Amino acid sequence: MNAYSDAQIQVDFSTGRLEALRFWIDNHDVGGRQEMPRRSPFRRCLEEYVQHMRESGMYAPGTITAYERAIKHCQDIVAEGGGRDNPRRVTENDLRRLLDSLPDHTTTRKYYHTIYAGFLKWCGNEPINRLKPRWPLASRINVDWLDPEQADRVREVAMGMDPLTALVVHLELDLMLRRIEVLRLKVQDIRKDSIEVLGKGRFGGKPRTVSLTPGESEAIIGRWLEVRNDLLSQTEGPQTDKLAVYLRERTLFPYKRSALDAVLDRLKRESGISFKGHHTLRRTGGRLMWQEGVPIETVASIMGHETTEMTLRYIGVNLDDQAKAFQTVREARIQRAKSVEIVPLQQMPEV
Repeated sequence: MNAYSDAQIQVDFSTGRLEALRFWIDNHDVGGRQEMPRRSPFRRCLEEYVQHMRESGMYAPGTITAYERAIKHCQDIVAEGGGRDNPRRVTENDLRRLLDSLPDHTTTRKYYHTIYAGFLKWCGNEPINRLKPRWPLASRINVDWLDPEQADRVREVAMGMDPLTALVVHLELDLMLRRIEVLRLKVQDIRKDSIEVLGKGRFGGKPRTVSLTPGESEAIIGRWLEVRNDLLSQTEGPQTDKLAVYLRERTLFPYKRSALDAVLDRLKRESGISFKGHHTLRRTGGRLMWQEGVPIETVASIMGHETTEMTLRYIGVNLDDQAKAFQTVREARIQRAKSVEIVPLQQMPEV
């Protein structure tokens, strides 16, 4: 039916009730077709955000799925607390209630908050920028990194393997690049004494300049460029300008994440040292640099972190590091012959 009839809409004027109208509009054909239910503002914005991540090419499929799941989880908590369904209308109080409802583990709380807040900002929720939680500086005790001896072993083995393995380890362990940054490097990004790095992030990432290690970088990168030039000589037509490439059917193709993962798997077997992955090398490089006395501001700049707080959490400053710091200060005072003598409790005078 294409029109409402008196039989289908019954008005009881004695009670003021309009019966069946809402049911009819929600469930019956209008104009000969079934009306589709309207998407909520949250659902519409989430679908657009997921589509944006796919089209940007900056996120792996697994990452997109994890982000979508985390955003839905946070929105459910906000809704249970009486928050708005429209991402642009979510308030600071909604986010505070969200933080109170998440597990006590700092890493988990930060994970959910960062993803959800980023989604809200993308949807146009500007006031949310005013809420900047202060996360504890105490580091995660289970962060994976290599000790100095393990790092030396990994570096030594890598330099004796193929040029690609040597390149990856040098860029990630010594220059502290992310895996995605290694994959994004182009030949023209290599300068005489530095490299131009395109970091992670939306809209192409955040660029930064990283200085090369005198002598060592030139030898390692130069050896790989020789391999690349040899591959290039076997090709036909225009080729990719990416630094890390392989040859197939007379065409150069840029390496993908799985290829670099395979590089580290071989390195683990050859070195006999097990570690989680690419971030272990990057984190180890920053931690060793900081332990050698390099200012944390410099380490943060090299790693591409916006704040030193982020760097301190990333490189894993823990209670052992604090104890070593106190011991270092005490030893310095002893060397200056200004250490305060601590009187045993039994010898203290009565007050």
